[in-house]
Amino acid sequence: MVRLLLAITLIAIGASGWFAFNNVSTKIDDLSSTLTTTEGERDTAIQAQADAEDAQKAAEDRASAAESNAARLGDQIGTLQQAVTRQTQRANEHLANLNQATADLVESRQISERWRQFEMEYGTRDSIRQRLATLEGVTNERDNFIAENSILLGRIEKLSVELSRYTGTSVKVSLPPNLAGKVTAVDSQYDFVVLDVGEEQGVREHGEVLVGRGAGSEAQLVGRLRILSVEKSRSIANIMPDYKNADIQAGDYVFSERN
Repeated sequence: MVRLLLAITLIAIGASGWFAFNNVSTKIDDLSSTLTTTEGERDTAIQAQADAEDAQKAAEDRASAAESNAARLGDQIGTLQQAVTRQTQRANEHLANLNQATADLVESRQISERWRQFEMEYGTRDSIRQRLATLEGVTNERDNFIAENSILLGRIEKLSVELSRYTGTSVKVSLPPNLAGKVTAVDSQYDFVVLDVGEEQGVREHGEVLVGRGAGSEAQLVGRLRILSVEKSRSIANIMPDYKNADIQAGDYVFSERN
């Protein structure tokens, strides 16, 4: 009986062990399958991550290349803009030169046309030079004649003055119309003055000058002088009492009657 129970117990233990082994084996197979699947998914994920990293690196490389290209293109654009600016400046300069050359050409044509009309009216350059040479000769002769005439007139006036001393007649001596000077000294006792103009300024004996004082609205005629003697750069004159409006003073200005 005991052996039977023992046998039954052993059989029961063996059966339960076998069932337990089958359950464990099944679980192990399931776990192995799950592990295999998980490892496959892991490998797939790792590969996907690697692919993603490669794609990211490739994208970064493309972005870096694009930035480099953009910077290079920017430099090229800046260089081209500078070149365009220089070319524009050169074009403007050439245009300005062209406009100036055109204006000069137009002016030259106008001058040429005026000169042609001038030659038609007055003759060629050679004929004009000949006329000018002739005119210059005539002018020189005229100037010489005027100079000789002035010398002769001066001599005549001197002779007339000398003659008047003996005949007692008065002689009017002409003075330069632009004569101007000042009174430098006055002798009120003998009624004569010293002037700072003389022979170099055209002063002649017995010539008459007026004496003035002040300027503008305050200008006044003080009197009249008659030249007594003449030196190179000064002269002595008598005060004409009939024309004396006030006492003549040093610093008063003198001028010819036609000035």
